[in-house]
Amino acid sequence: MSTILNQPLELSNGAVMPNRLAKAPLEECLANFGGGPPNNLHFNLYDAWAKGQWGMIITGNVGIDRRFLGIMFDVVIPDPADVTKRAEYMPAFKKWARICKGIDPNDARHDDPVASRGDRALVVAQLVHTGRQSIRCAGRAPWKPPMAPSAVPIKTSEESSFADKLLFGTPKELTVAEITDIIHRFIEGAVYCYEAGFDGIELHAAHGYLLSSFLSPSVNLRTDQYGGDADRRFRIIKEIIQGIRAKVPPSFVVGIKLNSGDFVRGGLSEEDALLHVKMLDQTKAVDFVEISGGTYEKPVFLDPKFMAESTKLREGLFTAFAQRCHTILPQESKLRLIVTGGFSTRRGMEEAVKKGDADGVGIARPATLEPALPKKLLDNAIPDAQAVQWEPSSPPFFFPRLPLTGAGWSMLWFTAQMQRIARGEQPEPNISMLSFFWHLLF
Repeated sequence: MSTILNQPLELSNGAVMPNRLAKAPLEECLANFGGGPPNNLHFNLYDAWAKGQWGMIITGNVGIDRRFLGIMFDVVIPDPADVTKRAEYMPAFKKWARICKGIDPNDARHDDPVASRGDRALVVAQLVHTGRQSIRCAGRAPWKPPMAPSAVPIKTSEESSFADKLLFGTPKELTVAEITDIIHRFIEGAVYCYEAGFDGIELHAAHGYLLSSFLSPSVNLRTDQYGGDADRRFRIIKEIIQGIRAKVPPSFVVGIKLNSGDFVRGGLSEEDALLHVKMLDQTKAVDFVEISGGTYEKPVFLDPKFMAESTKLREGLFTAFAQRCHTILPQESKLRLIVTGGFSTRRGMEEAVKKGDADGVGIARPATLEPALPKKLLDNAIPDAQAVQWEPSSPPFFFPRLPLTGAGWSMLWFTAQMQRIARGEQPEPNISMLSFFWHLLF
């Protein structure tokens, strides 16, 4: 018996996911120190996912500004003005796109840049600027401040801690000229990915990163055209989307990752988030929204324990918000909603799609334990119980007992599993984290 997860999903621009399962973005930590192009480790990892029968594969962080990376081992697109470096990186990006699609990178035959036919996964690059969550030395010099819409420092506890000041510091408020430069970098980053052969891009406007912080009333205190009411806080995203659409064909997929809420006092509310989804639909320029939630200050996306008890009991942490989105979108809307976070069973995923809460299901951490997980989820002859569900090891005694670092240890454990796959090894529940850090640094 077939599962509803096997049904194809057509996006608003006509591109088609062959099934409802999306490999959600995961920070791989595989690039050279200081950021660089994808390399053989990325190729090995994504080759494993390409063989896994995913409907969509969304890459990890692809930085649009080397100075502000998520971590110092992220993939980065060279500055728009650096023509030489952009040409140097392009072959690696092209190879990455083809491997993600399951195409032999040495095949010289022409390939349609948009996988809108057949059973090949749509391949989407996630474009990122970390903003005030840029960690010292992750691109920027330790004495250089991060950037944000307003000079509001991160507080991972009630008050700004020493760890917050050490890791992040107080951000510099962006000037309008700097905002214009960021918009240009996102647009040119999308064009670069199109030229490399990706099927589309996803703007990372969640988890407290720069675009997300523009949407948040607790971080965006501006009184100019990029701050104030929800419409003006949304302006930077609208200008980026319009700029991308002006430079790529309609067949190129444009998606966005959006918070259902920040889960911090005075932050982005669910009502604001619903309004932003409605605004995205009105642009008629966005094909899908990946729904998540939380920031470094309340890292729900890393650890569900920071959510309310009623939410934690629900499989699919953000399905209730997705359901509300469908109620406020026009009946004729073709904006597709992919819900990521908290799914653990085929039944839970099927119910979310059947009820119309989610058009697609994003799967992140389980994909690091079983790259070909869709082959099990899409085959009803295989019981749910056979899916891998390992729990991360506990942090060592000397690891700081802070909300962010505790959740971050869990993230590192799953990253270590990706490192094993990238090196041609199998995921390991009792992985040596000492070995992981050795490979990361050396």
